[in-house]
Amino acid sequence: MSNTDDAGGYISLDSEINHNSGKGFVTCRQIRTRRSRVPSDRRQDVMVKIGSELRMIESRITSVTYRNSVYMIVILLVVASVFSLLNPTFEQMIGVLVFASTIAGTLLFWRFRLAFAIGGVGVILLLGLVHLDVMIRSMKMEVILFLVSMMIMIESLERSGFLKVAIGTLMGKVHGDPKRLMIALMCSGAVLAALMDEVTAMLLLGTLILDLSRVLGINAKPYLLSAVMAVNIGSAATVLGNPIGVLIAFEAGLSFEEFLVWATPVAFVALLVAIPMVLAWYRRVLDNDRQLFRASVDRLGSIIRSGNFGREDWMTAVIFLAVISLIVVQSRLESLLGLPKNTVLVAIPMLGAAFALLVKHENAKELVESGVDWWTLLFFVFLFGAAATLEHTGTTLLVAEQILQATGGNYLLLTSVLTWPVMLLSGTIDNVPLIAGLIPVIFRLGEAGIDMYPLWWTILFAGCFGGNLTMVGSTANIVAIGLLEKREHTSLSLREWIGLGLSVSVITVLLGQVAMLLRYPYPV
Repeated sequence: MSNTDDAGGYISLDSEINHNSGKGFVTCRQIRTRRSRVPSDRRQDVMVKIGSELRMIESRITSVTYRNSVYMIVILLVVASVFSLLNPTFEQMIGVLVFASTIAGTLLFWRFRLAFAIGGVGVILLLGLVHLDVMIRSMKMEVILFLVSMMIMIESLERSGFLKVAIGTLMGKVHGDPKRLMIALMCSGAVLAALMDEVTAMLLLGTLILDLSRVLGINAKPYLLSAVMAVNIGSAATVLGNPIGVLIAFEAGLSFEEFLVWATPVAFVALLVAIPMVLAWYRRVLDNDRQLFRASVDRLGSIIRSGNFGREDWMTAVIFLAVISLIVVQSRLESLLGLPKNTVLVAIPMLGAAFALLVKHENAKELVESGVDWWTLLFFVFLFGAAATLEHTGTTLLVAEQILQATGGNYLLLTSVLTWPVMLLSGTIDNVPLIAGLIPVIFRLGEAGIDMYPLWWTILFAGCFGGNLTMVGSTANIVAIGLLEKREHTSLSLREWIGLGLSVSVITVLLGQVAMLLRYPYPV
């Protein structure tokens, strides 16, 4: 992941190494290749040059590490200074600094985010801020089990080719019109994100966009950026679309049906608003691409094809659709069977994953190994644990009291305080740790007599829609940029992103706040 931009923001070691490699620096494989091809009488001179290049790489990496370390110290000093205004206890201050260190370390040293999360939990336990049994309960294993099961099913579905064919069929309806193509991509992205998750949706759609751009000879960036905007919007529509939706659903006890009633209509309207904004932003690009489309439309068949599926592929698709259908009626099934809330939400995907593994037979182990993102899941586990210290040291109660004092319990002010800071922070850090730290605050507000129900939807829309603000605002953004860098050897700069991203984020987040004020009238 790259955290660098043209404006001189923070940067990661990964981006610096990639940057160096693209400017003539060498890899270990290149060193071995050069050595084998260079005559013995010139080998010494070549090795001296290679050594000089390696020292330059080491110097740049050291410089980046030092700079990001300084940024991290500054961030912690700012957090400590601001939080001290609330007159916290020593335990609360230490807890906040440990959690802030985890978040800042994740942001500035992305490759080592799991190390910061694990280390943060270790420090919390050693300082006695949270007991071990409480820490384990705080790691939200129900969320992890749900995500593992869904990842297995989605990997199985992706391998079947069913999704690519479904998208390809939709692409065939554009009839060589770039404007229709962009609309179709945005609609596909929103629907896929709602039915699966934002990462899988972006992987499938991003691959297709890059294939199409190669065949049609067009610039992939406008289509990729428009698709990722729609994916982030669509991820708020259901409990499946975004990790923060899963987290909120389990913590607040929200069912799939409630998402369909409260979140899906707002996400749908937000998409309808975003589409003309994107089309207007790229109107000149679309006009120029129209000629390229007409010249290349006959070659589109190499990308869009109906294909034939085997029995195993159809069984995989049926299993996935059956799981989605049962999750939709989750709350009704739980009432009918007398089960605790969210039991069906976890059990049904687990059964679906079991059937998917049985269908794959001897490939089941490979399906789990390639489909389940253990690195990310472990990061979530320890992040949830680190966030627990905020609640158990009384920090969330302290913050909630300050919010109540600042707003006087006024619903409009309260939603504004929760909406806009969350949007801005979602654009600069990953929204999962942000929402994980905010959830205990919402519970404390509920204990103070504030109706929590509309606040859950408020932070959901702010977190998901705010992900469009910058390149690091959501995981889908990172995936899109990674595909572009890997396959096209180029990237999206902050300058290319921020104009459209800021416009779409502000308008859609405002729409989400207004929708909640209209749909959930509250005395102000």
